[in-house]
Amino acid sequence: MDRRHFFTLSGVSLAAACSAESPKTVPGGVTGEKESSLTEGRFFPPVVQQGPMGHKVIHDRMTYIEQYKYDNWKPGQNYWKDDAELWKDFSWKWGNGTLPMQHRPMQVLEGLYLLGPADYQQNIYLWDTGTGLLIVDPSYERFRPMIETQIRQLGYRLADIKWVLLTHMHYDHAESAAAWEKRGAPIYIHTDDADYVTGKKKVMASDIAEPVAEPVTFSGGEELAFGNLRMVVIHTPGHTPGSSCFSLDWQGTGVLISGDIVLDFGRHAWMGADYCDWDQYLASLWKLYEYPKAKTWQVLLPGHSTVDLEGALDNVYKVLQVTSEIIRQRRAGGKIDWIDPYEFFWKRRIDKEPEIEPLRS
Repeated sequence: MDRRHFFTLSGVSLAAACSAESPKTVPGGVTGEKESSLTEGRFFPPVVQQGPMGHKVIHDRMTYIEQYKYDNWKPGQNYWKDDAELWKDFSWKWGNGTLPMQHRPMQVLEGLYLLGPADYQQNIYLWDTGTGLLIVDPSYERFRPMIETQIRQLGYRLADIKWVLLTHMHYDHAESAAAWEKRGAPIYIHTDDADYVTGKKKVMASDIAEPVAEPVTFSGGEELAFGNLRMVVIHTPGHTPGSSCFSLDWQGTGVLISGDIVLDFGRHAWMGADYCDWDQYLASLWKLYEYPKAKTWQVLLPGHSTVDLEGALDNVYKVLQVTSEIIRQRRAGGKIDWIDPYEFFWKRRIDKEPEIEPLRS
């Protein structure tokens, strides 16, 4: 039996029976770290569901509930905000294991794992590249002990972390990067966001406790190599000056690492800081939608919430639609800077409104 595996029984993720082998002992990962007997080296499989566009998705609890409302709530009822009982019911089921939902560490693709708290909408990715591990967006410092435990749980050493890739400079993605740099892993980030993670510039959502000393920077268009993993940088500013997405093929599967630029089913990036630029964001979304390899993307790896196993480009289009609606309202004098996409598309479906034509500029 694969020692890195949990199985699903009656829709509930349960730990596989203990291996007859003794837990393996491996050398310590950093200077001063003693050899230790690790856990069994297991992961949870993805709990795959069908998203609102008919694609395979891995929901977290929030988007699971949002889709439930989208699929089941009726016109004429103001249920969208008045959902406390639904949250209470679903949370109880999720907590006691009777509601199938993701648990972490979870395998998304062969060699690709989702780490972090199972119910916090923060996506931290660990990639086994064949010659070392890559962490994408290691997130908050307070999560780092959990991340380290999950890495060991998967059967790896902390010394196997060879690179850290940041999609952008916000502290919910980058705060713990300096700790990994101290362990010897270079930190990769777009040059336009680099001064924020080094502490040379400080703006809203960038003030991390410990700065990165010497980031490795890119500007867009380059191919980055991490072991056997190759990806092309797509500079997508708007959310932050250096926000970037990454296009790659992993064992025959097209993948877009989208950070906060594209999230599931039209959920868009937070745009509440002075440096956020709606026009840049719209242009970045078109850049993704018209990217030469965009039609090869299947898997969407966003910075938050639902992971899409199919239809990555459809999600880009949904965010284009929502962002265009926000920009139209802002140009008409509105103060809007956020739309809940599930509620938004639900209302449009109920009212039989036509598809939104995205703005070009």
